[in-house]
Amino acid sequence: MDVKPYRAVFGTSLIHVEPRPAATVILMREIDDRRSFEVLMLERSTELDFSAGAYVFPGGAVDPEDIQLGPRCLGISDNEASKILEVDEGGIATYVAAIRECYEEAGIMLLAGDDSSPGSGGKHLDLGAADQKDKYISLRRHLNQGSVRFVDAVNSNNLYLTASDLFYVSHWVTPPGGSRRYDTRFFVALAPENQEALHDKGEIVDSLWLKPTDALRRFEEGELRMIFPTLRNLGAIAKFATASEVLEWASGLNNIPRLSPIRVYENGEAKFVLPGEELKRP
Repeated sequence: MDVKPYRAVFGTSLIHVEPRPAATVILMREIDDRRSFEVLMLERSTELDFSAGAYVFPGGAVDPEDIQLGPRCLGISDNEASKILEVDEGGIATYVAAIRECYEEAGIMLLAGDDSSPGSGGKHLDLGAADQKDKYISLRRHLNQGSVRFVDAVNSNNLYLTASDLFYVSHWVTPPGGSRRYDTRFFVALAPENQEALHDKGEIVDSLWLKPTDALRRFEEGELRMIFPTLRNLGAIAKFATASEVLEWASGLNNIPRLSPIRVYENGEAKFVLPGEELKRP
């Protein structure tokens, strides 16, 4: 499905701001006996400064502390992560940020329990049991309140991050002009079983599981607001029938380009396109 240039939900300030490293995860779940799939979309509060009211994937900025959890990442080392992301070092922090944001924003834990060890591949936490579910819902609440750090929560509960669940698919940089800018790596991952998405009704006010084609349709019909990178990533995976096909495609990607949209005007309305696309417009 081709995704046309769409209205963007970015700011218009002319203040120079350096992009902050960030990570976003396109979480998928299989449906219809694995013959189809849906992605998790979160609605951002209209009170936020960045992408207010837009439906996005779980994600956020990389924290300085995220690098500390590199040794607790299963299936990928910092050297491997840095090579994939084409950075000199510290790439594993982006994988940690992606997993942390999935938990903090959506309650999805790409984490393995204390029966795992580095290199084992691990098993996702089973939140089907009420006591386990309650424990990690409470822990997430403390994380979002700022009374517990993610690095401490992982270490004190002897958890491991299943970083090999993440497949890097795109790299987007917020264009100049906004009061906040992000240098964001997008990943795809399959959501673990026996876990359900739980938005916090703070920064995130709603959550939906949608087929990519349905999400794009609802945007075109004006029902859902989305930002340009979200639309392009939905368009990239909408051509696949199953989550397995998406993961197979993602695992084969390399030399992923750094994309930064530019603002153009059509009938007096500001929109975003990628450089060069404005030359193709009639």
